[in-house]
Parts: sequence; C-alpha cells; structure tokens
Amino acid sequence: MSLQSEWQSVKGTNGEIRAYISSIEPVTEPRPTILVIQEVWGVDSHIQDIVERFAGAGYVAIAPDLFADNGVRPEELSVERMVEAKSFLHSIPHTSWFNPNDRESAILQQPSEKQETLRTTLTTLFGMLDPSKSESFIRILKDTADYARNSFEKTKGMPVTSVGFCLGGALSASLATQDNKHAGSVVFYGRPPQQNIDNIECPVLGLYGGEDKNITNLIPAFEAEMKKKGKTFEAIVYPNAHHAFFNDTNPTFNSNYARDAFARTLTFLNRVTTT
Repeated sequence: MSLQSEWQSVKGTNGEIRAYISSIEPVTEPRPTILVIQEVWGVDSHIQDIVERFAGAGYVAIAPDLFADNGVRPEELSVERMVEAKSFLHSIPHTSWFNPNDRESAILQQPSEKQETLRTTLTTLFGMLDPSKSESFIRILKDTADYARNSFEKTKGMPVTSVGFCLGGALSASLATQDNKHAGSVVFYGRPPQQNIDNIECPVLGLYGGEDKNITNLIPAFEAEMKKKGKTFEAIVYPNAHHAFFNDTNPTFNSNYARDAFARTLTFLNRVTTT
C-alpha cells in the first residue's frame, strides 16, 4: 500500500472547493476524516506535509484551500508570491506585520521591481484575515465536512474531525460551534471562539506556546466558560514556546514541543473517532 495525495475538486454550496486530499491506498473500508485547516500562508508545502502525516496514520486527510474562489486561487496569492511574502514578513519584526505604515516602510527597502508585487500580495493576504471572511471560510469547511460524511466513498459514514493552525486553529474551534456532527477539534495556537460555545458538542484540544501571550491570555476565560457549560476542553501550554512552534518552516519551530503536540493530537483523534 502507498500514500495517494492529490488536489481534487469538491462540490460546495457556492461552487467548487479546491482541496488537497491524502490517504493510504488501496483500502476498502471507509476511514475517519481529518480536516487540516491552513495557516495564513494557505495550503502550502507545510500544510500538505501535515495532510500526508495524518494520512500515513490511517486517516483520510483533507485540506480545503480557503483562499480559492470557486476552486481558483487569486494570482496575488499564488504559490510563488506567497513564498516571497512569507520570506519578506519573516525578515521584519512581527509587530510590523499588521502595521500598514511599518510594513510599507519595509517594502520600500526592497528592490524596486519587487515592491508592487509584495504590496499587492500583502494587501490581499491581510484582507483575507478580516473577520468578515470567517463566514465564508466556515461555509467551505462545513461543505467539505458534509462531503466527507455523506458523499466521499473513502470516508462516507465516518466521523469528521479538524486540526487547525493559527488562522486555521481559530476556525477549527469555530467549526465545532456550527457543526453539531463534528467529532473533535484540535486548535494549534488559534484564538478561542467568543460566541455560540453552547453549541459545541465535541471535545476540543488546544495546543499553545507560552510566549504567545496574545492568544494564551484568552485561554483561561474560554476554559472557564467551557467548564461552566459542561464542555470538554484540554489546554496544553508549552513553556517558552512561541507562536507557530509546530511549523518546521518557521523560525519559531520547536522540535521537542512539536513532537509532543503531534503525539497528543494523534491520541486525541484516535479517541474521538473510535466507534
């Protein structure tokens, strides 16, 4: 048997969904689904690698491209331009990423032929982080989950879970508030939901960096609310770890914490998908 990984088109309520799907083949019985939810960088090589890691563990892993409109990624967010944008952003202080004036000053230090490309890519990219986009992202995730549960032969009738990172981490938790059939959500350094916590029916596992204060400061209140409402939530905070500690293409990668977090994730997923 071998790993089969490819981009496929999934039919959604608002058009086609572009998704990277991986599974061990040939296998005759249906398997649980893991929705792997992208970081701000999109379904890049790192997310594709994670999809394949979960597939190798016996799941069918699916990463829908949240930045594609009806299956087509905008030119401003092409693979090549995203690689360039990521390299640029990692060359400047993180505090400058979300400050338009600081970001523009840094862009003007780049070669003139790269400036406009960087500017348009970053404007489009950060526009994707506007809270108004969350609704369309959740719709894509719900459509993909419905496809996995009801239509995809490899996964039909089996539980659907999600594992998300940063932007995707927040969406992994939010998906649990809007899909009462969801089997479990894993949140890697994503903001917790503020609304509809009553709707969460599945266990949630959160994995955070101790130095990622913008997010970890929000966890105690969410943990208390989950406990108050009788929900299942476990938070693991790694001391001295930074945001994106699991991303091995990121300067903040921590191999020890990433290894532990992956083991915890597999244990959690096995528990919530075993019927």
